[in-house]
Amino acid sequence: LLGLSGLGAPGCCEAWCRSRAAMGSSTSTEVGGVRVFKVSPGSPAAEAGLEVFFDFIVAINGVNLEPGEQNVFAKHIKEAENGAAKLTVFNTRANVTREVTVMPRKWEGNGLLGATVRYDAVDVAENHGIRVLEVFPNSPAAHAGLVPFQDYLLGTPQRVFHDIDELVDVVTANINERLQVYVYNADSEAVRETVLVPNNQWGGEGCIGCDIGTGLLHRIPAPRRPPGGPCGPPAAALGVPQAAGLPPPAYPPGVAAQAPYAAAAVPAPAAPSVTGVPAVPGIPSIPTAA
Repeated sequence: LLGLSGLGAPGCCEAWCRSRAAMGSSTSTEVGGVRVFKVSPGSPAAEAGLEVFFDFIVAINGVNLEPGEQNVFAKHIKEAENGAAKLTVFNTRANVTREVTVMPRKWEGNGLLGATVRYDAVDVAENHGIRVLEVFPNSPAAHAGLVPFQDYLLGTPQRVFHDIDELVDVVTANINERLQVYVYNADSEAVRETVLVPNNQWGGEGCIGCDIGTGLLHRIPAPRRPPGGPCGPPAAALGVPQAAGLPPPAYPPGVAAQAPYAAAAVPAPAAPSVTGVPAVPGIPSIPTAA
């Protein structure tokens, strides 16, 4: 249906998801808090180093945040306007808790924080993100700039992809529509926004045109930098070739073409260990002959 490995039919999809999920199942603890779904550039939230999707604000000024108490968080932020608020933040990418000081204020964007947040709960042992394994030429995934082995699909501004079923639900509900998706890149350790236009007219199988995986073998690698730290250099700075040779996207009738993917926004894949074979995070490169 989506151009995903093993997802040719709904029954096959369900069995494949269950088998992949079983690979990474374990006893775990659920964490709840105000989840960060979007951070605007230049905002107080960005200055504080809050991370989209991975950061859960579990307390503010020493007050724990419980389900249904998002208004408590908003109240404390309002009271701290032009001052400072102390946030206790749990990061699911690194499985660590840190203290963050944010300075709410009126700035050139919306709100006092410049962030979209809402209460959510997460199993700290669950798979965070759906790994992109292969991207087919001229597919919606290719024109969205997805990078094989490095990119993980996290979700949309409205929904998190906890598993492949949720990705299937979102994509099938947005056929021939522009779908904003958050993508984590393991090389740059940064989250970016991209636009997918799922459709069946691009010339290949499925409506996305990529192979994906989830479960124990496809978890996001352990971070090389602490949460809230600086991101890696853009791909352009590393001389990474961009997808300039792709043919024009095959958008369905009535769907406007998206803007060209900015070169600086494309995270750099790791240097290949063997000519033509991309390196996979967490697997040592094969030494080359002297």
